[in-house]
Parts: sequence; structure tokens; C-alpha cells
Amino acid sequence: MNIVQEHGLPFVSVTIIFRGKELEMNKVLLDTGSASTLFNADLVREIGVVPEENDVVDTIRGVGGVEFVYTKSMDAIHFDDLSIEQFQVEIGSMDYGMEIDGIIGFDFMKAAGLVIDTQSMLVRAWEQF
Repeated sequence: MNIVQEHGLPFVSVTIIFRGKELEMNKVLLDTGSASTLFNADLVREIGVVPEENDVVDTIRGVGGVEFVYTKSMDAIHFDDLSIEQFQVEIGSMDYGMEIDGIIGFDFMKAAGLVIDTQSMLVRAWEQF
């Protein structure tokens, strides 16, 4: 998958599936410094991802400050030809001063075996290299 650089940052596209509904997200930050994967609450609401009574609520901290998030399990996350099923993500407001659909964190990168080639601006699963 091609990496698109905006504001000096690497962005990719993913498709998420939640309870059978799909959402394509085209502005997802590829962030090796983020432990977890996070999606924008305003966008995922379109496919029915909303806070529910049994959701785990947590606080995350990063360069952008502190944010409250809740946890959801996606049916699947499609990343190019790769698909990871029943993957747990965090959902938050993501008010970072720029338009962003989500963050692919190290948890997903590790589970998917992703390799980032900054010279070619490509990211793929290890076995695709």
C-alpha cells in the first residue's frame, strides 16, 4: 500500500467493518509511536460505532495531550490485501488540530506483520516483501 505524506506525516487508507457495516477511511496516520489503534468517533458513528454500557473507557496520553476513549472490537480491519479480524481499537474525538480519520498504532502493525519502506513510501505485510 502506498504511503501518502501530508504535513510531514505518513498516511494510509483502511476499511473497517463493524457489525457488518463497512467504512473506508482514507486519512489514517501510520504511527509507530502509538501503542494502540484509534479511530475518529465522529466518522465511525456512520456505521453504528457508539458508546455502549459495557464499553471500557480509558485515558490515553500522547504528544497531543490527554484524551478519553472507549474500546470497541471491529469485525475486521482491511489494510490493502490484508485483513485482521476481531481487532480491538480505541474510539476518541481526535481533536489534534488537523483532519485525521484514525491512527494505525503499533498493536495493529505487529499483529499484521507490517513492514514500512520509507524509501519507496510503501507499507506491506512481511510476506509480501
